[in-house]
Amino acid sequence: MHRPRCGTENPDDAQKCRSCNCTLANPENGRPKPKAKTSKSIVGAVLLASLSLILSIFVKPTLAFLAAAFGLVIIVISIIQTVKRKKKLTARRIALGSFILLEMILLTYWRIDAAPIPNDYTIKDIRSAAQQYNHTYSLLKSLADKDENLPDAPAIGLSEDDVKNLDNISKIFKENNPETIPRQLFENEDIILLTWQHAKKGRDIFNQFDKYPEIADLSEPDFWDMSFPIKNFRRLVFLHRAYICLQSCKGNHKDAVDELIRMDSIIKKMNLNVRDMIIKLVCIACLRINIETANFIINNPQTPHESVSLLEKHFTPISDEHSSLRNQLIFQYLTFRNILIKFNREPRFRYSYFPPMKFNSTLRLYRNFCDRWISITENKTPIKELRVWPTLYVNFPVKMGLQNKLPLCYKIYNPFGSCYAHILTLNIEKIVEINTRLQIQSDLLQIVIKKRLGKDVDLKARAYSDQYIIDIENKIIFSPGPDSEAGTKDDIKLPINPEVLGLEK
Repeated sequence: MHRPRCGTENPDDAQKCRSCNCTLANPENGRPKPKAKTSKSIVGAVLLASLSLILSIFVKPTLAFLAAAFGLVIIVISIIQTVKRKKKLTARRIALGSFILLEMILLTYWRIDAAPIPNDYTIKDIRSAAQQYNHTYSLLKSLADKDENLPDAPAIGLSEDDVKNLDNISKIFKENNPETIPRQLFENEDIILLTWQHAKKGRDIFNQFDKYPEIADLSEPDFWDMSFPIKNFRRLVFLHRAYICLQSCKGNHKDAVDELIRMDSIIKKMNLNVRDMIIKLVCIACLRINIETANFIINNPQTPHESVSLLEKHFTPISDEHSSLRNQLIFQYLTFRNILIKFNREPRFRYSYFPPMKFNSTLRLYRNFCDRWISITENKTPIKELRVWPTLYVNFPVKMGLQNKLPLCYKIYNPFGSCYAHILTLNIEKIVEINTRLQIQSDLLQIVIKKRLGKDVDLKARAYSDQYIIDIENKIIFSPGPDSEAGTKDDIKLPINPEVLGLEK
């Protein structure tokens, strides 16, 4: 490029003259190159990004999201214009910074949590015994040993050998064969009576429960509290079963029936107010043992009609109160909430402190799960489910459970909350099945009692089939289990003595 004023030849792409250091003319328009300017649209986008950040914190997230979305569109257009017009990198850097800022706004939108649950459950929503019976909880916990891993059970007076003997005695009832049980009981009579005598400490505590119309369970919703005397409680129930059946075989019918009614009354009192789901399952198992024990006495040909009549008055069908899982599901929800509070703070301005874990949304998800199953187990109309999404989001349906997998969109919105809720989700379908089995066994016992007393019976089934089946050849009365097929492992049955019940082949 020639510089006429000084006569110097410069390269074509030179910006200044080598001789006089003057700015050379632009060959395209004949004028000096203008300084690069930042696009006004980018400036507007930066302002919108700043505005959206302020709105997201102090005003409504809806306006923040709209401002951020509009700013994002402007930035994309500005970047395209910058590239096409080959503007300086300054504009690109501003655009990139604005783009990152808008991404932060979108992440802020992702942080929005659902609203807190109004009038949420408290411990007062759980059914409990009257306050004057609260001391029975201390009595109940006195059955627990300080160290549950010890081979003996000093809290109920059993040594290590007693515990081993009791385990062997319990195996007698494993097959539930009424033809072999009497013989094995007589063979182990001395061991049973000796263990019964050694367990006087535990039996005395049980006898104290018999004085009160209710037994209180004051457990706090704490996942790590496992102080309930499950092992010793079951041991005493197993010992009572062996002792009662032995007395029935020996002809001590009044002693056997009185002891069984006392034991069953205590378990029903505890079952009515129990809070923890594991303890509820223990109560269900113990009630089933009592039903089988009553069935054994009724099918004993030596049992007089007076004793059977006493059993009829006591062993009425399982009530809705005893079969309800409301206490346990609410208690499980409170435990779930307490654990969540330990690991995550309640959000402020409805924003999660840790975005992958939405506190309120996770609680709402688990609350819906519990409420739905409370309605199912109580045969009530399901209540309206709580919204698990923030009001800004589309209310996409989300259900939790083994049969209802969480949708991908919710897992993305609340990844840690989804995982946490899934881990602590109860296998409620199995628990309901166990509860139904207890109710069916109670129905079967009613039929056996009425047959023994010569009364008319109704074989209409509660579940799994239309009618209960009396199989005289195999000496059982049963209901097909969940598979609805007779003769399979999941059949719910009681052994019977057809001759004693007046059944003819």
